[in-house]
Amino acid sequence: MNRVGSAALEATIASFIVWLARQRAPLPGRCHSSTTVERFLRWQQVQRDLGTDHTEDSYCAQLRRTGAGDAEVATIHAAIDQFRRYLRTAS
Repeated sequence: MNRVGSAALEATIASFIVWLARQRAPLPGRCHSSTTVERFLRWQQVQRDLGTDHTEDSYCAQLRRTGAGDAEVATIHAAIDQFRRYLRTAS
């Protein structure tokens, strides 16, 4: 990811954190959700650049292959769902 893309991602994540705070999300959840979403978006960009499947399902399948359990994957899905809600309200 280039600097512009990275700066835009960081700005988006910062706005997401503010949005989570306004939703009264607890601080630990806010930090975890933003980190999870940022990790997913960075992975997604790499996969997109490679021309491979860059869906949420593909990401979670890869995590399962590397040892992530059901609870961890459910937490990741929940964080990404929160991010989708943020994007809908931000547009």
